[in-house]
Amino acid sequence: SIVNRVWHHHFGRGLVDSPNDFGRMGGTPSHPELLDWLAVRFRDGGGSFKALHRLIVTSAVYRQSTRHHPDHATVDAGNALLWRMNRLRLDAESVRDAILQITGTLDSAMGGPSVMQFHFVDPDPNRTPTVDYARFDVDSPAARRRSVYRYIFRSLADPFMDCLDCADASQLTPVRNTSVTALQAMAMFNDRFIVRYSEHAAAKVKGAGDTAAQVDAVCELALGRLPREAERARYAAYAARHGMANLCRLILNSNEFMFLD
Repeated sequence: SIVNRVWHHHFGRGLVDSPNDFGRMGGTPSHPELLDWLAVRFRDGGGSFKALHRLIVTSAVYRQSTRHHPDHATVDAGNALLWRMNRLRLDAESVRDAILQITGTLDSAMGGPSVMQFHFVDPDPNRTPTVDYARFDVDSPAARRRSVYRYIFRSLADPFMDCLDCADASQLTPVRNTSVTALQAMAMFNDRFIVRYSEHAAAKVKGAGDTAAQVDAVCELALGRLPREAERARYAAYAARHGMANLCRLILNSNEFMFLD
């Protein structure tokens, strides 16, 4: 079961596509021998998740391209047999943490109390409190903790995280919904967190040199590669007209940043 869950998080779907149900009402394994082999290896390896992750992400199946093949799609349109890699959007927590990492502001400290990334309007402990996420200081130390340390109310979702399909804390969610909506694009352009940390990203690359050098630095940070010549020219022109912070916002909204491809 746990091996299947790890596989699910790397591929967007488990070898059994019902992670919470391995019974008669659940799905059947697409690769039963592989699931058994991974489970035995995990057990005999001392239950090391790090070793399991390494094994999966260095495998040939994980390193496949997401390129479409019409002939293969005719036989297996849902890609259950993994003839290509699934294109995956970063989940809400990964988007937020990646932005903090890019700007060099991520607090990677392990453990400790959860952080309240909201402003208490009515903290009466005897009733459901009233909180205001918009009044939270996105530059505070609490804003820079990893998303796993967020204090979560089951009935009061963070609008930004909710927009990016963060799981409803009041529901059992073995598989998250993944959507691509105009509202997400608006949040990724206009949310206070995005605006402020785009400014931090621009400040981080300011010392790289001229505009072209700053464009190179931003692309390396956010996309893990240098821009192509045509991209560099377009990005530099955009930054000259709208500012480097706005270019950073643009790049954070790109498919290449938001998706594992």
